[in-house]
Amino acid sequence: MKKILHAVLVDDEEYCRRDLSELLQKTSEVKIVGEADNAKQAIRLINQQVPDVVFLDINLAGVDGFQVIPEIEKPPAIVAVTAHAQHAAEGFTRNLVDYILKPVDEARLKTALLRSRDHILLHSLKKNPVVQVEIQGLTTPLTISDIFWVKASENYVEICSTPGRGLVRSTYTEFKRLLPAGFTLEISRGLLLARHQIQQWKRDPNGRIEITLKCGGVFKSSRRMQTEVLRQLELLF
Repeated sequence: MKKILHAVLVDDEEYCRRDLSELLQKTSEVKIVGEADNAKQAIRLINQQVPDVVFLDINLAGVDGFQVIPEIEKPPAIVAVTAHAQHAAEGFTRNLVDYILKPVDEARLKTALLRSRDHILLHSLKKNPVVQVEIQGLTTPLTISDIFWVKASENYVEICSTPGRGLVRSTYTEFKRLLPAGFTLEISRGLLLARHQIQQWKRDPNGRIEITLKCGGVFKSSRRMQTEVLRQLELLF
């Protein structure tokens, strides 16, 4: 995956664009390829530049910023940036990658960039099968974005995915090498969870981290790996 993300900033307040630009430049992860101060200019610029990520102010002068989204020909990762928290629920129904409030916090911005990278990675992998899995007697091509979790099982790995559960003849270590860095979260020896499938987490009565996936699975981290698991989860939530 590319190291530097190309970004477009959309905000009708020049000082807001300037402040956000300065924060993004400090991360060394982003190249700003354009700025827009109104919806019409934003649509034209985004379709011309085809950026990886757009930081979109929802309250543009006289226009709902959400109106920009349907006009984008090749949708990038979109991060809403606004002073108004009440739009957050609507934002996530429109598949925004993240929603951050002004004034933008540097740590919160880094989390938004991490989520943007996850979104871009998944989008790029959806059409690329990485492994053939036997599921209910049928050989099924599986894309990385289909995976919920991966578990070591002697000389095989067991995979739970959108089409179902199956086995692949591979060592756990070898299969891990097929997966892009940052795609999974290892919560115990021999168990990987797909980060994009994590719905929520909490501590159980004994202090162990308990993670719930969108598919309904619930998993607990090992005590040995708990510190690193907690660090990674705090970046996601």
